[in-house]
Amino acid sequence: MGISQQKATLENYFRMEAATDEKLEYINGTIRSMAGTTFEHEVICNMLVELLNQCLKDKGCWLMTGNMKLFTPECENSFLYPDIHIYCGEIKKEKMRQGAYALKEPSIIIEVLSASTSDYDKNQKFECYRKMKSLQKYIMIESELGENEEKDDKENDQENDKIKIKKEPKIYVRTLENEKRFIENVLDLEDTL
Repeated sequence: MGISQQKATLENYFRMEAATDEKLEYINGTIRSMAGTTFEHEVICNMLVELLNQCLKDKGCWLMTGNMKLFTPECENSFLYPDIHIYCGEIKKEKMRQGAYALKEPSIIIEVLSASTSDYDKNQKFECYRKMKSLQKYIMIESELGENEEKDDKENDQENDKIKIKKEPKIYVRTLENEKRFIENVLDLEDTL
């Protein structure tokens, strides 16, 4: 996701989006351009889509990818492109210009985090998402291993001895109890969602 941002009205957002092939998000009066993704991000999304579609097939739920726009009227009429959003029950749509639709009221949203999107997804987007009464879970999956971290070697008396620790990606699952309260569980990659 790009970091290009600018303040605008909703009307300006629609005009800018119609004039470009680029995906644009509109959140709290700010337009944010969506750039391409990393290889790791795309692999994680593709694997999730395949696995989740198998699980959802007989449950009356629909999985949408980042190509389908999400409309959140609860968050100052924001329009977002979550990596994966899941809808159970009746699909609610918002008719857009040029015949397209944006979906409303997802049950689950999944974002794959990268260095450039992590803060935005964990904070700004979550503050918007949590206002939706339909949302039950918000799942964030780190896509990068990151740099090795150094930790003091406590078993060795020498002050400057450090050991390298490989940082493993984490999965953050926020279960929403209501708009003001949620529970966050942090899972390792080996854990089951």
